[in-house]
Amino acid sequence: MSFIPSAELWLSLFLLLTGPFIGSFISASAQTWPTRSNLLIRRSQCAHCQRPLTLADLVPLLSFLVLKGRCRTCKTSIARQHFFAEILSTLIALSSVYVFSGWTMLASALFGFTLLFAALVDFRTRLIPDGASFSLIAAGPALLYFLHGTNGLFTALVGASLGYGVFWLVAFAYRHLRGREGLGMGDAKLLAAGGGWMGPFALPWIILLAASSALAILLLTNKGNLRGDTELPFGPALAFAIFVLWLWFGWQGDGLLLLSLTA
Repeated sequence: MSFIPSAELWLSLFLLLTGPFIGSFISASAQTWPTRSNLLIRRSQCAHCQRPLTLADLVPLLSFLVLKGRCRTCKTSIARQHFFAEILSTLIALSSVYVFSGWTMLASALFGFTLLFAALVDFRTRLIPDGASFSLIAAGPALLYFLHGTNGLFTALVGASLGYGVFWLVAFAYRHLRGREGLGMGDAKLLAAGGGWMGPFALPWIILLAASSALAILLLTNKGNLRGDTELPFGPALAFAIFVLWLWFGWQGDGLLLLSLTA
């Protein structure tokens, strides 16, 4: 009796094999955002010496390790962001395959890839692309509707609205009390996306995990030299918290039903 791989197995293999390559593309897109008009038509090249890269230089993860993080020609250090993005995208694909099944496995991976792109852009520019946030805000209610019908749609819409509203109020209060911006609306839109994918009951946990992660990064990177005006892009911590909790609720077994507003 011959073994015929199922569609889910093929999808799992596809995500695992393409994960590192998707991470490489996400990193390049984030590095050139918002002027990405020639990203797909221009051949990849060294950012320092402009030497066109060969296929051997473009193998995700492996090329960086073989070249010891340096250009083959000019020996200039390659941005570590590309290597870390490839690792993270691989982990996103692996965790989505492990936690979810069927088409929700693909939805989870796309969710994580989009969050990774938003985090990388915010880390570089202190801006979160509206395209990434709005696509997630739209996709979350659609996903919950297909999974749980009108109850899921209602839960998603309430979660997205509260997610945006909470951070809008925080930004408004900070601006009026301190006289300067303390929280961008890009963070509010990203939290709205998290609420749209998991419902309003996930919002306190997202905020708690994101704030704890951001504070830990501040303490590690500033070594205690913190001031009232110390800045840190909150988007990466927020994206990390959203995806970790998405995996956690999915891993619990009841999945998104745990976050439903009604029985």
